[in-house]
Amino acid sequence: MKVQTVDRCDEETLRALLIDAAGELAGAGTGLLEPKLPWDGHPILLVDADRHPVLISFDMHNSPAALLNGLQASDRLAAALPWVNQVYPALEQRQKPPRLIVVAAEPPPGNQAVLRESPALTLYTCRILRANEDTGLLLARAALPNPQADRTAVPDGLASPLTLVEASRPAEAATADLPSLSEQEAAYFQQL
Repeated sequence: MKVQTVDRCDEETLRALLIDAAGELAGAGTGLLEPKLPWDGHPILLVDADRHPVLISFDMHNSPAALLNGLQASDRLAAALPWVNQVYPALEQRQKPPRLIVVAAEPPPGNQAVLRESPALTLYTCRILRANEDTGLLLARAALPNPQADRTAVPDGLASPLTLVEASRPAEAATADLPSLSEQEAAYFQQL
């Protein structure tokens, strides 16, 4: 058996692989509602065993785009939930907010902060593999940050290492070290 990683995979092949892996991504009992939503990135819409809508946003070459497109689709779906529940009987009119699963080759920048603040978000990294003539996915779930590790470096009475950094230098210096937003990120935050 010859197994190798695949550098390039077209979007529709990846979409088919993700749909095949829906049970591993969203849990047993997952069903497909829409294989290709008409929003940026064309996320996949599933329903899990608890009748939650689940969005899968993916982009193998641009992990920030996968995250931003997924967040935008999640907001749109949440806003349209009464309509969505009427269109898809599998949701059983439960009006549950969507869960978001983001799949990319690498975690997006700032993923630990995003995971910490978004309990309805799950990040997966993936590799596309070819075994003989078959193509498959190798998925790895991004781990949540360890809150105990953060506390060991912070003296009692301070909330986090960020508080310690901000207290030791002026606000202008603290913001000067932050990376600038991409055009896509800036456009997303301007829409909020």
